[in-house]
Amino acid sequence: MAEAGAARDAGGWGATTGAPGGAEGRTDDGAADRGGLVIADRVLQRIAVVAAREVDGVAPDDGGSGPLGRLFSSGYPAVEVDQAGSRVRVQVDVATLWPRPAAQVAGGVRDAVARRLGELAGVRVDAVTVTVRDVVRRRPRQQQEARVR
Repeated sequence: MAEAGAARDAGGWGATTGAPGGAEGRTDDGAADRGGLVIADRVLQRIAVVAAREVDGVAPDDGGSGPLGRLFSSGYPAVEVDQAGSRVRVQVDVATLWPRPAAQVAGGVRDAVARRLGELAGVRVDAVTVTVRDVVRRRPRQQQEARVR
């Protein structure tokens, strides 16, 4: 059996192990040689935006979608991602709701973005910098509806 393991080793499979399921002899030692997964910056940005919006105290983007939505949108949260391999640095700009403490909301955004990027994209988040760009008051629902009419 040792000779078979040596032959597999010479074939580039790496060291042999007693892997369950009949995959004896295969390991992940050569995983780097087979290629890798590249996640686009836009995907990472979208994950970070969704994570930031889930934090209590982050002002919702009331603009909607489409061309008119972009016209009336606050544009927050806005995210920039700097990616190097499987490591990322993220800059998040948010608007917070009055009277929430800005530092508490920013900390929540930082933690949520780092956690979600790690869980969903499998990247190592080196830094998440959060800047509170605006503080807004939430309008009562009746005022929002009256404005639309």
